[in-house]
Amino acid sequence: MEFKNIRVLVTDGRGRQTLTVLHGLKELGCTISVLCASKLDCCYVSNVPNEVILDSRASAAHPDYQAYILSLAKTGRYDVLLPVAEMSTNKITEIEDVLSRHIRLACAPREAYINAFDKQRTFEIAAQRGIPAPRTRLQSETVEEYLGKVSFPLIIKPRNGVGSIGFHKFEKREDFEPYLQAHGIDLDKYVLQEFVDYEKRLGTILFVDQKDRICMAYADEVLRWYPLDAGSACCIRSIDYPQVLEWSADLLKAMHWRGIAALSFMVDRNTGVPKLLEINGRIPASIRLSRQCGFNVAKLLLEMAYDQEVEQYPANREFGQVTRHFHAEIPWFMRSPDRFRSDPSWFSWKKTRDVVFWRDDVKPWVSYTVQKLFGYGEFKKKRQH
Repeated sequence: MEFKNIRVLVTDGRGRQTLTVLHGLKELGCTISVLCASKLDCCYVSNVPNEVILDSRASAAHPDYQAYILSLAKTGRYDVLLPVAEMSTNKITEIEDVLSRHIRLACAPREAYINAFDKQRTFEIAAQRGIPAPRTRLQSETVEEYLGKVSFPLIIKPRNGVGSIGFHKFEKREDFEPYLQAHGIDLDKYVLQEFVDYEKRLGTILFVDQKDRICMAYADEVLRWYPLDAGSACCIRSIDYPQVLEWSADLLKAMHWRGIAALSFMVDRNTGVPKLLEINGRIPASIRLSRQCGFNVAKLLLEMAYDQEVEQYPANREFGQVTRHFHAEIPWFMRSPDRFRSDPSWFSWKKTRDVVFWRDDVKPWVSYTVQKLFGYGEFKKKRQH
């Protein structure tokens, strides 16, 4: 199917991953509208979209977000709604039955999305499939039953969370209960699991179509992350690792997943086995790497939204491609003891692209830089463990 002049409404103009989506839609000849909540949003200054809609309600955190999205869908001005970030995808799929009467949705259906958004469900399904993962407290277990089966250190993270926000590591039992009480933490809202002493972090990106076929898949290694102890990736490289791709495909099919998903693994230092860290049912910031590997995620999303035959890309052979988030790489460089001996070198840009910088669309990088300068305090606060 040709998508020239198809009118696509894209959410999350603030997100750096949204730029990759916009460039993919432009390649298809779509008429692109993007939602922005601030003039500092990356996509507000981008030269790619045909229309930029500036409204405070365009933020998924706004209390009227769902009503606002529905009002836009009802105008009939758009053919497809493409949500990008996690919160917007969550809120849009909550009202998918109503929205789908007025507009096509280019995202996973609600049932599949909830399975991925809820980390507890993800680990329980992984355990049923025999996919390696840290020993995780099951919903059927009491905390005391679980603690009797494992050894410290342990970690907690929100069942429904983003990145490293809410993560905490406990080195010993004596620190466990006092911390929970001091912070008013309800463990039923958290994943409680063993801490994995890892030597590497791996990731996979896959696309599953409506016929349960894997249409795109590639693996990457996280080379640098910030914060240094358990932060988000700021430098990744495409690699050849078929085993983690097989596990990822098996898990997504067991979850009846549809659309794009990003999975993370940690390679256990003691056993060398990759263990599942999490799955995110959204378009990740690192999706820029997909274009370096020759994939157009926007095309796959539109084909699925129109219930068309989704193109099956061949297995990725573009190994050694690197994507960096330079704005996070700066604090990494300032704090890491490996700043001068990392691989690849912090100073190297061979086969490398930045998640925000586009040669034919430079203004978003400038806007994003200003945004981060004003919001650096918030950036640090959100990632404190």
